[in-house]
Amino acid sequence: MTKQVHFTFLRSIGWIIGSYLIVVSALAGTTGPVSADTCRHPEPPVLTGSATSVCRYEAVTLSATGCAGTVVWSTGDTGPTITVRPARSATYMAICRLKPGCISCFSEPYLVTVKTPSAPVVTASATRVCPGDPVTLTASGCAGTVRWLGPGDTEIGIGSTYSGTLTQSAVFRAVCEQNQCLSSASQRTGIEVAIPAVPLVAIDKSTVCLGQAVQLTASGCLGTVRWSDGTTGITTRVKPAASTTYKAVCQIGTCQSDSSAGVRVEVQPSDKPLILLTSLQNSCPLMTADLTKAIRESDAASQQLRYSFRKGTQPDAPAVQSPTAVLAGTYYIIGQDENGCLTEPNPVQVSISACANAIPPCLSSPATVRVWIDSLNWSAGVVTLRGRLGGSAERVEWQSSGGGLFTDAGPATRYLLSEQDRQRGAVTFTVQTPDPDGNGPCVGASAQLTAQAPHPEMIGLSMAVSEPLWLTGSKGRLVELTYRLSVVNSGRNPLQHVQLSNNLETAFGAVGARLEAVTVRADAGLLLNAAYTGRGADTTLLGVGNQLLAAARANLWITVRLAVDQAQTLTFTNQALAWATDLNGTICRDQSTSGVEADPDRNQDPTDNSEPTRVTIHSLPPGESATALFIPDGFSPNNDGINDRFVIQQVPPGVSIRLDVYNRWGQLVYRQNEYKNDWDGTANQGTAVTARQGLPDGTYYYQVQLSDGREFSRVLTLMR
Repeated sequence: MTKQVHFTFLRSIGWIIGSYLIVVSALAGTTGPVSADTCRHPEPPVLTGSATSVCRYEAVTLSATGCAGTVVWSTGDTGPTITVRPARSATYMAICRLKPGCISCFSEPYLVTVKTPSAPVVTASATRVCPGDPVTLTASGCAGTVRWLGPGDTEIGIGSTYSGTLTQSAVFRAVCEQNQCLSSASQRTGIEVAIPAVPLVAIDKSTVCLGQAVQLTASGCLGTVRWSDGTTGITTRVKPAASTTYKAVCQIGTCQSDSSAGVRVEVQPSDKPLILLTSLQNSCPLMTADLTKAIRESDAASQQLRYSFRKGTQPDAPAVQSPTAVLAGTYYIIGQDENGCLTEPNPVQVSISACANAIPPCLSSPATVRVWIDSLNWSAGVVTLRGRLGGSAERVEWQSSGGGLFTDAGPATRYLLSEQDRQRGAVTFTVQTPDPDGNGPCVGASAQLTAQAPHPEMIGLSMAVSEPLWLTGSKGRLVELTYRLSVVNSGRNPLQHVQLSNNLETAFGAVGARLEAVTVRADAGLLLNAAYTGRGADTTLLGVGNQLLAAARANLWITVRLAVDQAQTLTFTNQALAWATDLNGTICRDQSTSGVEADPDRNQDPTDNSEPTRVTIHSLPPGESATALFIPDGFSPNNDGINDRFVIQQVPPGVSIRLDVYNRWGQLVYRQNEYKNDWDGTANQGTAVTARQGLPDGTYYYQVQLSDGREFSRVLTLMR
């Protein structure tokens, strides 16, 4: 019914009288005939179905009664009866539409539960065996019956484990049967059957000095390399005490190859003779002797050796701290030639005779001490200190400006930070040697240094995801997602060995989606890992040698194409890792946070933000090609840069869109005659449109009208 009235209006006004929605609109400040449309809202339809619990893709017939107009289903279908084949548990609703804009409230939801179990997870006792070796496969995550599939996906067994012997390489999968439903097949587990080949052995040097290391390398072995000295691995480092021949075998399962050809390492002593004096005496009035005098200048010139002075016979025995002023005793001098080879240790006996007017050792060789920080781990509260004594100094005493604890009284010690040290952010250490003669002329030595709490070097990582894009190709309907990873150096110094990691198998394969293609690109200056697949061991994105200057940012994009027809969910969660090495050799790490900012709370610490990146792929209706108009099932306008707008994709060129959105009570809350993919979940219709209110989370009904005559009516979910 249309009535003619004459009024002057300032804006559109809508109100409900009884069961009628009255919408009156006119241009502000105009007087003339205005139309008023009346709509008696119909009752919502009543839904029934042929089943409430089915297997995946099993047909369910849904019926709607009590509607005198057109039934519009949440799937976008129209009519009193539809057939659905859900891939996962789903809720269906419908409205009754008498005419455009005159609709009922939403019906009560009808839930169809898909009882198909998830695919089991398969692990193998070994991934590489020799012919005839036993193999055991174990399936987990199945509360029902596990059915094993062998080559050609033929069923080969039932049970949570499968054991057998292989004569050739094979691929296995498993399915879970529960509630009379079969899951999708598990990820393929391949087992390689191989006969171990004799490894080829190489060494980095064939002649070494006693105590020097040699690296052995074996190639051509697909299994475990076992060396003749008992070590295992493709490479091993050895320090032979004598000339030795090394061999290796390759082992796969219980099979072992023949021994490789041997490689010989010759161990040589220094061919330089060590000629020196074997005894020394002090020269009065000194009460010490000069140990360097055992090496005569003529002998040193002919030998061309470097000398070390030790208190024992081994090369790593304690060093003589002041060789020019030693007391009585036996000392050892060891020579080292230009190749690094050591001579035999030569003993030197020192005797001290009494002197008139003797000069005490603490005057002729005053005590000295030097101190440095060997390592500092402020977060763990540990400082490792080292002191070096000289002259007549024999022992040290440690002190600190805080109340921490020294774990050792010797020249090398560890200091455990106190709470006072942590609060100050610094601690000063003092090391002293005792006064050697009390009231005499000698004095002790001291040294001091301060340890500062290091400014933390930090790396930050964010991950944003694009709108899903449906594609059609030779592999059927696929979804394309592009992730943008932004890594930033949040510290004050450059970071070295920057690396990113993203496990796509965890994000998608674990919930049944299949990765069909993966491509990676990055900003100029980032070196990519060409072997990256996002699966197995190939989850690191960058190559070797990447660095990031202070406050610098770099971007990387991962584009994945997915088959989601067997996925257990269409909401996927992804998270990447970043790590790098600072100037002190410390590794800093961060987990990615969703969005484009690694530190969204702006507290200068990106490591306390680690929200995974989630994306929901809206299902493509059956029979609708991926090149057709794509209207999402919902969006999340929370200003995180992801799905913040209701975006209709693949609109033909030159075609305009009209969008009407109604709430669950049939009231118009948003209208745009020339829609530009910019709706952010705020209302522009109704009695409070001037407030630009954000609509509450929930389910809404929309009508899309294209200028080419096509119309679409469905429901959408708004969730922040």
